[in-house]
Amino acid sequence: MLLSCAAGAGLVANGVLARLVVAPDAVMRLGAVAQAAGLALATTGRPAALIGAALLIGAGEGPQLTALFAVRHRESPDHLRSQVFTTGASMKITGFAVGAALAGPLAARSLPGALLLASGVAAVACVSGRPQPGRALDRA
Repeated sequence: MLLSCAAGAGLVANGVLARLVVAPDAVMRLGAVAQAAGLALATTGRPAALIGAALLIGAGEGPQLTALFAVRHRESPDHLRSQVFTTGASMKITGFAVGAALAGPLAARSLPGALLLASGVAAVACVSGRPQPGRALDRA
């Protein structure tokens, strides 16, 4: 049910943002803010709060993925675009696996602690610097 809530919220958020003109960089940051807030809300463990947390996380995650594709498209040269997209996808999957491996033992010990750590990681993503256009990859 929680995954369905997150997916539905992501779909609705993408639909709303499709009608607005918002820079992908702003969507990336706002998505990270929403995810950090949702993870922090989930630490309460209350059923209503968990549903709200799933909705908040999904509302951040759906548009964030769309914005990620826009940024990758903008920042990568035409001749490297497919390589950038596939490398980015494999790095994301690897990051999920590493995160799960590290968070699993922590979650077994303290689920709220693991959720707060995840919230902190998302919060760091909110303030991380944006690469300058053209500097993410060598355009030569």
